Amino acid sequence: MPSVLLYLLTMKNMRLATCVFLLVFSLQLSAQENAPSADFSLTLERTGCEGSCPWYSVKILSDGSVHYEGKAYVHIEGKRKKTIPVSAVQKLSEELTNKGFFQWEEKKMVCVDFPEARITATLNGQHKYVLEGCNSPGQVLTLADEIDRISGTRAWVGKVR
Repeated sequence: MPSVLLYLLTMKNMRLATCVFLLVFSLQLSAQENAPSADFSLTLERTGCEGSCPWYSVKILSDGSVHYEGKAYVHIEGKRKKTIPVSAVQKLSEELTNKGFFQWEEKKMVCVDFPEARITATLNGQHKYVLEGCNSPGQVLTLADEIDRISGTRAWVGKVR
């Protein structure tokens, strides 16, 4: 009788172990499907002006790594790192695709004494660099604000405008 009981307990544990394995495997597959491309990177550079405009850059990678460098007129100067959820990176990746970012015009206009926002992105083999300045409230500045929000750089930068 004890060997039958031992056999039943072992079978029950094997079924449980198999269920746990399948659950973990399916969650991992789901996470991989929703993860941004491994070649995804997004860099925002805000340049200073002749006044006290924040001057910094932030780079976001597909694994959620955020690399910040504050240069002037920011709360924290120097380099900092943090990690954001991969789901937030996925949201940025989807936003670039949905807004047709890789088809945006590459403006090269520069204005004296106005800050600029420069965004460089790489996604699925595509590469794009866009620039916007002169305090014009266009799509580049709107995306720059979204990058700041999602990456959490406000704690290091302070107020941008």
